[in-house]
Amino acid sequence: MKNLLLSVIMIAVLTGCGSSINTPSVKDSQALINAVKPQLDRLDTIINTQTRQLPRGHDLITSTRTSAANALLTAVADRTTKDIHVDFLATRPLWKEEKSVLGIGYTNVVNVDTGTLDIDLKKFLFTDIVNNTIYAQIEIEGSGAVKASGSYTGVSARVAPQVHFYLDEQVFFTVATADSDYIRLNPVPKTVKLKTKITIDLLGWEVPYYKEIPLLTTDLIKPILIPSAVTSEIVFPIPAAQYGADRMAFVKRFLRFSRSTVKTTKNAVEYRSNIDFIKP
Repeated sequence: MKNLLLSVIMIAVLTGCGSSINTPSVKDSQALINAVKPQLDRLDTIINTQTRQLPRGHDLITSTRTSAANALLTAVADRTTKDIHVDFLATRPLWKEEKSVLGIGYTNVVNVDTGTLDIDLKKFLFTDIVNNTIYAQIEIEGSGAVKASGSYTGVSARVAPQVHFYLDEQVFFTVATADSDYIRLNPVPKTVKLKTKITIDLLGWEVPYYKEIPLLTTDLIKPILIPSAVTSEIVFPIPAAQYGADRMAFVKRFLRFSRSTVKTTKNAVEYRSNIDFIKP
């Protein structure tokens, strides 16, 4: 009797479950498919037409216009009047030489005791692209004060000159890339002139001293990395391992860039690369 009662209960439960599930018939499913098929065909036609016009040969192709890069560089240059602050540490000696006059030896020494320098990047713009070489205009200005001490021909002295400098030059970069998501701009060695003005307070008189200091652009500017506008990792949704409130889980897949190349046009830098997905 007990087994018979359990059987009746299970049959009732199964019958109730079956009546609550409405599964469409094959005919109904085919009717729904036929209803949306014209719209899907139109979308496929649009996508196929657009993809046929895209360049081929790589998984990723991006183009960065110089106007877009200049907009970002202008925003950085206009953000503040003090882009770089330099604190000079005590350097003893900064410069030293041994001299002799009439057999009497003496030492000339210059020491930096302390000092500060504020540098303002006033302008940094890409102006032209020719044969994978990018032309740019850079303008910087700075001022500060340096306290120095030392001796010359045996006479000790201390000075605290005000220092001002200015540079406005055209520089060049070659375009290169590694197997990464960055475009690398390498500065071309070139000698530029840094115009300096040093004002020394001498017995109540402010005496200006002007000098042009030659600098190599490779010492002044480090290689610049421009992102290719693609992140190096992508998050994919997958069904959750266990049923619950969170029905989807998310996993990271990292991108590996290979066979990366870069070339320039008149107003843009084109980056191409293949992409492989790597599990973490």
